[in-house]
Amino acid sequence: MSDFHCLDIEFPNVDFSQYSYSNTKPKISNVHHAHIYTRKDEIELRILFEEKTNFGDSLMNWTSKIDWRKFGKFIKVELTKNHTNDRLQKIDLSEAKMIGATNSSNFYQDSERYIIVRIDTVKFYWNPIEERNNTAEFYLSDAGFKVVEPFYSYLLPKSWFKNDGNFAIGRMNDSTKYYKVAKSSFRPEFNFVPKDDRKTRVATITKEPKFQFKYGKGVTENEAIFYGDIILLLASFYHHTQIDYIFRRIYLPESTITIKNIKNSDLRDTSGGLSSFGINWTFNKFLQSSWQKESLKNFTLLSKAITLFNQSHLVDNYSTFLILYNIIEICDKQKIDNVKFKLTLSKKQVKAKKGEALLSLLETIDKSEHEEFRNRWHNVQTLLQNKPMKNQLVSFLESQNLDTEKFPIKLDDLKRLRNDITHGSIDRVDAEQLRKANILLYRISGILILNLMGIKDWKLNQEIR
Repeated sequence: MSDFHCLDIEFPNVDFSQYSYSNTKPKISNVHHAHIYTRKDEIELRILFEEKTNFGDSLMNWTSKIDWRKFGKFIKVELTKNHTNDRLQKIDLSEAKMIGATNSSNFYQDSERYIIVRIDTVKFYWNPIEERNNTAEFYLSDAGFKVVEPFYSYLLPKSWFKNDGNFAIGRMNDSTKYYKVAKSSFRPEFNFVPKDDRKTRVATITKEPKFQFKYGKGVTENEAIFYGDIILLLASFYHHTQIDYIFRRIYLPESTITIKNIKNSDLRDTSGGLSSFGINWTFNKFLQSSWQKESLKNFTLLSKAITLFNQSHLVDNYSTFLILYNIIEICDKQKIDNVKFKLTLSKKQVKAKKGEALLSLLETIDKSEHEEFRNRWHNVQTLLQNKPMKNQLVSFLESQNLDTEKFPIKLDDLKRLRNDITHGSIDRVDAEQLRKANILLYRISGILILNLMGIKDWKLNQEIR
């Protein structure tokens, strides 16, 4: 079987002749044959072309002018009539970001040249596998190992009384159940990959972390992907690190969908957990809490907040402060209505009194500036009839059941730090106060994220050492 898939790739709105280095501006086709290779850490698109067109140079020139993150939006792909696998229905590159491209005079496929474009994702649609319908397996990046590991014990013989060569890695007693989310259920699992050779003394088993899903009838592709994204958010927040899917296989009645992703190999060890927010739960216990309803509703907001939360652990103290402060601002979506003073006179009487007040004030102003003062007077009428508003930040934090009066650092000091850092006045920032402020903001932002998930079991630790 071939190690690549054949497709035709079209660039519908690109005039490649405009990107040619040739003075003659040759006509270059928008449609080219291509081969796509998927390897463990690479997705490679080889686009073939006639050497005389110099399409490779034109493509390189064009890609230098576009947003690589939107590469998949610029192209259309179709399987060729004689593609390499009869089970394959279609290939989707619409979400692909470009990682890089290489054009070399040594790149030949038979009599044609090709240029290599590296992308970060590809989605395949295959003929359905009936016996696996309405299930899925979402494989995690290396950072996801810590998610699944606590759910399993060691490799042990099935029987302690006889050594018959039967071994197993059992699940922990309290982690065999599936957890519900909307129209699906899931649990963390290992996929075990054995490797052995009769001539060697050592056999190995590789443990691949994944989430195993079961779906109710009628679950769509978008819903299946959405449920996986929600669970990934929970895992990333709990472990305080970015966790990604590297491969997803979704079995639906109409198609089996596989999605390959290339992710950064940067793995950072973080302590994670919820103890900093007064909750001593394992990830298993976390999944058993009541997070489903609110997490589904607040998914977009959670995506922004958790991404920033994990980024805050990777930068310097000044950037950490700004990121954590920004999480509070992102979570604050409340609208405070103005409260007006109560009037003791009719509207007509109030208008007369204001007129009298204006005349009295004008006596204190030079006549040449009376007109300007009148305009200013009219502008402040609305402000005068409204009561002073409660501070927006204070109001929001109180709505989240946080008592700002008991904070170990005053909100005014947090605002001052934010202003000094934002405006580049780093010399005015006290390093120790910044350290303590980051600890407080870390706890507050984590609590706000828990509130968005509908989890209210937290407690804010007011002590900062």
